[in-house]
Amino acid sequence: MKSKQTGERAGARDKPSLVSVLGQGNAITVSQLAVRIDHAIKAGLPDRFEVVGEISSLSHRTHYYFSLKDDRSVISAVLFASSARRMPYTPTHGDSVIAKGRIEYYAPSGRISLIVTSMTPVGAGDLEAQYKQRCDELRKLGWFDPATKQTLPTFPRRIAVVTSKDGAAVADVIDTMGKRCPSIELAIVDVRVQGESAKGQITNAIIKLNAHAEALGIDAILLTRGGGSLEDLWAFNELEVAQAIHDSTVPIVAAIGHETDTTIAELVADERCATPTQAAMRLAPDRQALREQLSSLRSRLDRTVRSELRYEKQRLDTITSSRSMSDPRQVIAIHRDRLDTFTDRLTSATTSAVASSRSKLDRIALRLARHQPAAAHARREERLAQLGDRLGRVMGRMIAAKADELDAFARELCAIGPAQVLARGFTVTTASDGSLIRSAADTSPGQTIITTFADGKVRSSVEGGSGPSDPRLAKTPMPKRKVKANNKPNPDQQELF
Repeated sequence: MKSKQTGERAGARDKPSLVSVLGQGNAITVSQLAVRIDHAIKAGLPDRFEVVGEISSLSHRTHYYFSLKDDRSVISAVLFASSARRMPYTPTHGDSVIAKGRIEYYAPSGRISLIVTSMTPVGAGDLEAQYKQRCDELRKLGWFDPATKQTLPTFPRRIAVVTSKDGAAVADVIDTMGKRCPSIELAIVDVRVQGESAKGQITNAIIKLNAHAEALGIDAILLTRGGGSLEDLWAFNELEVAQAIHDSTVPIVAAIGHETDTTIAELVADERCATPTQAAMRLAPDRQALREQLSSLRSRLDRTVRSELRYEKQRLDTITSSRSMSDPRQVIAIHRDRLDTFTDRLTSATTSAVASSRSKLDRIALRLARHQPAAAHARREERLAQLGDRLGRVMGRMIAAKADELDAFARELCAIGPAQVLARGFTVTTASDGSLIRSAADTSPGQTIITTFADGKVRSSVEGGSGPSDPRLAKTPMPKRKVKANNKPNPDQQELF
């Protein structure tokens, strides 16, 4: 052993030292290179300057460690607690800020960092603003509404895990599933979870799993990946991925990043979990808990069966020990007595029902006889004859009264008629055209007039002039009469006028 160690030491002494090598050629040590880098940075940059960028990957322990980035570059930054206490502003992930500080090169780790002495916010970062805008739009569409979420399967047969096969998340899922419920099959769907192509691969995976879910026996989908910055997780904030999750008919559980990270994919998914392990526990039932539940159910079933058996045995013992079971003839006698009683009751009820029906039938027959058509017709004929007699008597009285009334009107009309006036010696004179002549002044010489008497008419011709002006002193001369051959009286009184 000693000889070996001695040899090793000798060999070590034979190796060329690093210092001796430095003298050969242009090679320098790492430390010398670090010194040159530090000198170059300090010589090329001012002691203090301002940088505009977006805060990303922020962590706060005693000091603030984060990155400042824009659309093309990222630089590490540190805000020490002493400087942070002097600032009125508290750094927040996603904020756009103007950071004042200096660049330092830390040789032991070979890291270049921006040592921030003060910061002022200039507004939210572009990615953060875009994230909030998309959340507002999808919330208005109802994609985040719990009422639209699907129910997760209680005992899934196979779960599709959409993630990167090289990430730590898939290992956590496989380990958790194996411990909780090894009977559940896992189908690992390898996709990019970061970068430009990630959103397309994730979207296609979800769409194809839905299209072939029945053939593949997929009962649920687990979408997951580990933590990272906002830009690292941005593929899970894309609208294409959110649309595929929303349209999925297979329930989806999403666990993206750390517990503080919240992506749009998680908000749209049917359930969100903080970590991949928690998501696996949510989908896979606990084998031990199922075993305990099964044992409890078995015990309850055993107690229930034993209780039912005891109860039925007691009933059987009670029945077998009864007197009716020991002597079956008693049971027959009891039922015979009951049968006789029922027979008597049935006979009595039948007799009473028949008598009641017969009485009811007799009453109906009597009513039917009264309402037969011949009887009804005879009654109506008798009633019609009575009404005819009454109508004849009433009409006779009415006709007699009207006849008497008509005779009275005739006598009255005859008494005041023109024929009676003519019969008393009066005459009526008319012109040849039938117009009535009431005065001598109404005539003219040569005029033919007609005078009507009670027994006929006389046609005359006027020869003289008019009479005196005082009718009280004048004596009307009788004109010469030219009696025509027609002296036959006309009884028609209407021709007098």
